[in-house]
Amino acid sequence: MKLTKGAYNWLQEQIRKLENIIIKNDEVEWLAKTCPYLSTEYLEYLKGFHLRPDEQVELTFTPETNGESDDVAGDISLTVRGLWIETILYEIPLLALVSEAYFKFVDRDWTHDGQVLNAKHKGLELIENGCIFSEFGSRRRRDYKTHDLVIQGLVEASKDATTNGKGWKGKFTGTSNVHFAMKHGVQPIGTVAHEWFMGIAAITQDYANANELALRYWTAAFGRGVLAIALTDTFGSSSFLKAFKKPAAKSGSTNAADSSKDPTYAEVFTGVRQDSGDPLEYLKLMEEFYSSQDITDKKVIVYSDSLNCQKCIQYKNATDAAGLTPSFGIGTFFTNDF
Repeated sequence: MKLTKGAYNWLQEQIRKLENIIIKNDEVEWLAKTCPYLSTEYLEYLKGFHLRPDEQVELTFTPETNGESDDVAGDISLTVRGLWIETILYEIPLLALVSEAYFKFVDRDWTHDGQVLNAKHKGLELIENGCIFSEFGSRRRRDYKTHDLVIQGLVEASKDATTNGKGWKGKFTGTSNVHFAMKHGVQPIGTVAHEWFMGIAAITQDYANANELALRYWTAAFGRGVLAIALTDTFGSSSFLKAFKKPAAKSGSTNAADSSKDPTYAEVFTGVRQDSGDPLEYLKLMEEFYSSQDITDKKVIVYSDSLNCQKCIQYKNATDAAGLTPSFGIGTFFTNDF
């Protein structure tokens, strides 16, 4: 994907403005009420947190041809440096801004017309077919306004489905964008990310046991069964499932559990998330895994990789047939479909 010099200049200015973003008191109050798993200490930390892009972010532009015009195309390089705790929150705004720069300066043959209705139709189709889904499209959205319109359309779909008297079983459960969750009165939805497992591996330098350590620290922080959708593919799902079979740590403790007394992570976690590979092969893998562990609860599989309505319906039917519970995190299909 090439950007123009004009896009680069705009992007550079937007990145500088990230230093002005701070959390507001009403946002902290909303988080405390809506997300009780976030500790008081963490919310206090957020009050004083701000990004420092002038120190932490380096953006460069390499033009393909000589010239001073804003229309000259080229490649950008974006590098973030700093402590993990100080830079972890750059991922979403930077990726969203890069996407917005492209569609603002390079691919400009589009308008916002029809985005609310488009999202509403998709939401209604999913709900009618029994799909439980959330919106995961912040990183690759067309722009902020598109994202806002999409959430509006999904909320309208949810309201219409609730009042039409047809008894549809699907549900729009919320969005991974906490800002829009607050704005539109829906639930903030998310799972553990790849970077959690990667970060734990890097900090401990114990890559062989990184999956188990990441599960242990996550459970210690939030508690058994809280935010309990496990992402399995950071270091490969087969490796992850070996750790998933081990006894789960107790809430508040980073010590290894007593295998004779404690349930396994597979038992205490609500389910898993499929984010790469063949979804149906993954379903088969998890069906066989849960069966081998004598786990009869209808565990959840959250599908989140390159979804659309047709795929969601297909995976729902297959997951139902396997005796598991399907859910969907849908991104680009919602926020960048024109």
